[in-house]
Amino acid sequence: MDNKKQEWQNSYKNGENHVFFPHEEVVRFFAKYITKRVGLQDYKTIHTHQAQPRFLDVGCGIGRHIIFSKQMGLDSYGIDLSDEAITKAREWASSAGIDHIESKIVAGSITKMPWNDGFFQFAGSNGVFDSMNFEIAKEGIRETARVLEKEGLFYCDLISGDDSNHSREFTGEEISGTGHEQGTVQMYYNYSKILDLIGSNFAIEEITMIRNENILTGFFHSRYHLILRKRMNSGG
Repeated sequence: MDNKKQEWQNSYKNGENHVFFPHEEVVRFFAKYITKRVGLQDYKTIHTHQAQPRFLDVGCGIGRHIIFSKQMGLDSYGIDLSDEAITKAREWASSAGIDHIESKIVAGSITKMPWNDGFFQFAGSNGVFDSMNFEIAKEGIRETARVLEKEGLFYCDLISGDDSNHSREFTGEEISGTGHEQGTVQMYYNYSKILDLIGSNFAIEEITMIRNENILTGFFHSRYHLILRKRMNSGG
């Protein structure tokens, strides 16, 4: 199966896919379920874990959500297909004081991750599972469930067919021809396909669809935002 590694390598090498600030929906996920910032240096713990929770950024890019989760008091990890991205993520993590970087931030496929079953309490993924072939995405979801503990929480987002060029129920696969994702897979989702993606691995805790419309041109696109809870009977 073609995971388009070289296309992502080129994107990161050319500095076209560098994002430095956490996604607002990831911030909301943390504030509701993990840790909420309530002052300049004050944080409110939402989770009920006694020990410091571990957070995995699945498809971490250059590490913005690794850094954010570290700032929010978690033990932070990440994996990405691109060696170029991981090099930059490790450099950033080192400057942020994250230790054991080479074992925590790794280059590799999300379909075969190097951590033990149930190692993480939380995981997140932004703009990843809709940028690959559907069968690879399903393997990645199964693997994410494996490394999460029972009832562990996972945030991810998926692009909807509800845009200017498709219909809301469109679930096809295209190759991106523009921008920093040129040459990579764009996989579209509807609700039924989301259920197929997560299978018996996760239950949906929350699902919303956010539509972004340019009022001047009328062009719009939409994304599903999901918070998933690992099922008690899921493997791993």
